[in-house]
Amino acid sequence: MTRLAHASTEVVEFFWNGRAVQGRQGESLATALLAHGICTLAWTRKSHRPLGYSGNYVAGVLARVDGVPNVRLDLVPVTPGVKVEMQNCWPSPAFDLLRLSRLIPSKWIQGGFEHTNLVPSGTALFQRWEAILAFLAGSAKPAERIGEVPVPMARRLSADVLVIGAGPAGCAVANEAAAAGRSVVLVTRGRGLARYAQSAGQACPPLEKRVQLVTGVEVFGAYREGELLLGAPHDPTQAAVALEAEQVVLATGRRACPPVVPGIWLPGVMDVRTALMMAYEQAVAPGARVVVVGDGEQTDVAARLRELGVNVVTVKAVSELRRVEGRHHVTAAHFARRVPCDALVHAGTWMADASLSFQSRAEGFLQLREFRELPWRIVGAAAEIDQELPVATRSRYPALLCPCFDVSCHEVEALIEQGITDLEVIKRLTSCGMGPCQGQPCWDSLRALVSARTGIALTALPRPTLRPPRRALSVAQAAGLADVVEPLQ
Repeated sequence: MTRLAHASTEVVEFFWNGRAVQGRQGESLATALLAHGICTLAWTRKSHRPLGYSGNYVAGVLARVDGVPNVRLDLVPVTPGVKVEMQNCWPSPAFDLLRLSRLIPSKWIQGGFEHTNLVPSGTALFQRWEAILAFLAGSAKPAERIGEVPVPMARRLSADVLVIGAGPAGCAVANEAAAAGRSVVLVTRGRGLARYAQSAGQACPPLEKRVQLVTGVEVFGAYREGELLLGAPHDPTQAAVALEAEQVVLATGRRACPPVVPGIWLPGVMDVRTALMMAYEQAVAPGARVVVVGDGEQTDVAARLRELGVNVVTVKAVSELRRVEGRHHVTAAHFARRVPCDALVHAGTWMADASLSFQSRAEGFLQLREFRELPWRIVGAAAEIDQELPVATRSRYPALLCPCFDVSCHEVEALIEQGITDLEVIKRLTSCGMGPCQGQPCWDSLRALVSARTGIALTALPRPTLRPPRRALSVAQAAGLADVVEPLQ
């Protein structure tokens, strides 16, 4: 158990793979399972490696909830009696024959596993092959709920200023615009203002009453050269939102991108945002013995975690990390020496989310490129220069760039040896970044590896196309936009 002293005492019982487990009021399903000692929540698609709650890889928190597949466990609160089941296992989680896929040599399933030429499209055999792939993705078993799904009717919001991100920088800009007499809409994917800043022990300025605050909505796409933005709640029953404004301000902050080292995908590795918010809001520690690494902020992060009651055993620069050890979960972090631990929190390398800014200025056919000047203003940490992602030297240990599709450094290095360095081509050959994470952080890891192995500057290696939507939305949410978004003529 890794619950902290300020945890709720209200017990909530639910079911994991048919077994009754106990969570606490206010916890998400992913957090409750971790607090119960359950680290592995999912499996990778090809080699059946374990995945868990990391904050970086969405596939690690996808499961069936009350018969509905591919639900994010980090976004669903524990409720009495809810039934949660692991996906991508057969015939059952307790006796999973798919684990035998770990015995298949990795070279046999690189690239060709997804892009086979042995099964011609349009044949009966191809349909069977597609069914197998869907099964391995955990989505072959359809939702158990049958019936008509209501379409939540979208709403349209217009303002002089639209601010995306409700951290300290976003709140300051929104307050400044409201004080100048402009109408302001402030959109955040969180339940309230500055959740990460508060979890880190920082203060947030109070919000002007004239600012219209929209919480729990993530802006997933920029369309029509950035003039139309669309957002949707993570709850698929809630309506999407169409957003328009004379001025758009991005205050989306930065995200901690994991270093390219072996074992960084293991359950027990967690980004700083997830770790701090989980410890502060839900009173669950990342582990019993936690190592913190970072690119300048690791000391402050470790101090805050200790203040919240987390046992931090080692604090190091992320550049010193050589590999993460473990078979089913983290057991040690290797620097110049081996440090036993059951969790590793990475606070940096820091990078901005380029999805929305790219979408607002991209043009092209087949492959989009940035052709126009950014029409928006970027403030706060989102405007800072991306840090350089550390890349480990060549190793016999597997370093996964894309855990969802089991894309390893070895696979990409083999393509580089053939003279292939275009990231879009590598993406299509390997499926790197084509899972539910939408290429983040996989494409940043891919860029860093290709740059490190070839000497090509990062500026000469554009990311693969960051198309909308940048996150999943339901078909019903998309249908609900029909009455508020006019089609192009």
